[in-house]
Amino acid sequence: MEQYCTDGRTLTYNAIGRDGQPTYGGYSQKIVVDEAFAVLIPAALPMQNAAPLLCAGITMYSPLRHWRAGPGKRVAIIGFGGLGHVGVQIARAMGAHVVVLDLAADKRGDALRLGADTFHVSTDPGIFAELTGAFDIVISTVPGNIDLDAYFGLLARDGVLVTLAIPEKPLSLSGSR
Repeated sequence: MEQYCTDGRTLTYNAIGRDGQPTYGGYSQKIVVDEAFAVLIPAALPMQNAAPLLCAGITMYSPLRHWRAGPGKRVAIIGFGGLGHVGVQIARAMGAHVVVLDLAADKRGDALRLGADTFHVSTDPGIFAELTGAFDIVISTVPGNIDLDAYFGLLARDGVLVTLAIPEKPLSLSGSR
């Protein structure tokens, strides 16, 4: 739960760390870190493959774990970009039924190859009627404003919508559902 910074935040680049020294983030040559936060990267895993797991991976894993994605859970991922790619793989590995909703139909093949059970183009208004109440967890990775009312309609009773992106404008709901 450290990502919530309840003990105060530490910026990782161009700030002063808790030890009073400047932080250099990814440009550091060496760091000292509590062993609870260190991860040994296996030699067989190339660094370029490990890096997304440490950023996009934890960003997606945290809400999936918190909201108990797994067997019997239905997860919708809105947006199949970097976070969406990783989210599909993690949700699938956790045993959830995974559905991707994206604007671009040409992403369908990659979504299915990475573990999505189904893929829908979100500009098709019929999809929202077809999928009403279908999901336990809906995760938005879209960095722009989306019609939250439409996506709330996809939630099953006691379902949750998690938005991981920061939209341009404040979020808005009609409250009509």
